Amino acid sequence: MHSADQNFAEKDVESLNWDELLNMKRSLSSYLKETSNNIIEIERSKIQPLSSKIHSTSDELKLLLKKSRELRSSIKSENSEFLAISLKISHSKDFLITMESRITDEPEEELTRSIKTLADNIEEKHYGTESEKNRIAQELKDKSMKMEAVKAVKTIKQGLDQLNQQADAFKENIRILNSENEDLDNRLNNCRVAVDLLYNERRKYSSERSTLLDTYNATLEKLELINLQMDKLAKVRRQHLHLSGQRINDSAILKVKEEAKRKLDSGSKMSFEELKILYSDGD
Repeated sequence: MHSADQNFAEKDVESLNWDELLNMKRSLSSYLKETSNNIIEIERSKIQPLSSKIHSTSDELKLLLKKSRELRSSIKSENSEFLAISLKISHSKDFLITMESRITDEPEEELTRSIKTLADNIEEKHYGTESEKNRIAQELKDKSMKMEAVKAVKTIKQGLDQLNQQADAFKENIRILNSENEDLDNRLNNCRVAVDLLYNERRKYSSERSTLLDTYNATLEKLELINLQMDKLAKVRRQHLHLSGQRINDSAILKVKEEAKRKLDSGSKMSFEELKILYSDGD
């Protein structure tokens, strides 16, 4: 409502004449229509689209949160597998150190030939005494143990190579998953900020709508008072066009009627015209 209309509306309704009430009614009716259109426009073009956007963004946030939980679970699983592989590598290295301490610098081919020669000597009895046989048998045993150690070392090293390859694969997977998780965290933060901004914007327009509704209701109440006053004046005007041969305005008629009621209540003497005004409308 314009400032002039607000000042006009703040006047006591009962003090206004018919023309002033009519002008005020037209102004208020126009303002009600304008306010109603503004309320509808805020709801249609602001609040409803924002509510729809909040819904879709919230759904997106839920999906991102679900994906984040799944991704973190995958990272936890990969880390657990990587830890298990790391422990196997550690144990294999310890075992490798132990086995390597049992072997000499003797080449494997030479060691193989020595074992065959010693075994053939025992089998073909190329020894002179029992003591020499025992010596050959012990040397064969030592050589065989060294050969077992050599084979074990080779097996351990092959296993370590495989374990290291698996560990590298897990590290790469974890790196990729951590990178995806970092990107996902950024998307989650952006989505949360977007939802907060949308809620704040909707609250702003909801507050604006609420203010307009309060103003609308207050204006409507004022308009109802004006209609009641105009109905009251219209009734008086139909019954009393003149008083004592002189035309008077609507406010004067009401004032005379109120004075007549006061006299009646106090028992004071009343004129015929006052009695006529007092009882003509049935009060």
